[in-house]
Amino acid sequence: MANRSFLFVGDHEGINPGWESGIPDIQQKVLAEDVYCVPLLWLAMFRPADLVTTTFPPEDDDDEEGPVEATAPLAPKERALAQLDAALPALHSIFQGAGRLDEHAGLLRQGVQSMLGRFVTIELYEIAVLIDEEKYYRDLRTALGSLDEPGDLAEDRARLTDLAQLREGRPFPPARLVVDGLDAPEDDLWNHTRLLGASFLRPVPWEAAADTPA
Repeated sequence: MANRSFLFVGDHEGINPGWESGIPDIQQKVLAEDVYCVPLLWLAMFRPADLVTTTFPPEDDDDEEGPVEATAPLAPKERALAQLDAALPALHSIFQGAGRLDEHAGLLRQGVQSMLGRFVTIELYEIAVLIDEEKYYRDLRTALGSLDEPGDLAEDRARLTDLAQLREGRPFPPARLVVDGLDAPEDDLWNHTRLLGASFLRPVPWEAAADTPA
């Protein structure tokens, strides 16, 4: 089974809501998902100060692994969306030559705004533990910091490219690539999902026409 990340929008003021019991209709709080990575524009909604670390109890008393410590970004919805907009100049600088992401960000904004709930978070534990959890969180914190103050642009680009698992060497695919059913090579379809994620249980604006109910 693939290691997945999930973009949640809801009223639970904590990380990894999927790990909590007692949250009704938890799957309906998921806007989008991805596998083996966290999409670039999901990351753009957060900054290092939004990273929260929480220790979760074992699922049952017989769990030999004991409590699990996890880190994930969490922000009020309006702040997350403001930070998404504010990150665009840095992303355009870091990914100079790849094109602009304004329209892509607009479609993500539309999706987040369509969801009820006051908070946005990414459940990414399954991604963090794929290889080196400590290094992953360190790279994540540095990458989020670069969205406000880029440092070495080549290093920032390599770090964000790795976190989002983008395929280098091509311009960003059109934001409406899937909505408009445009012909595109597999690399462009891959990168489109690595920018925005994929639908989970509900249509998302970057995959469905505007008149499709969300």
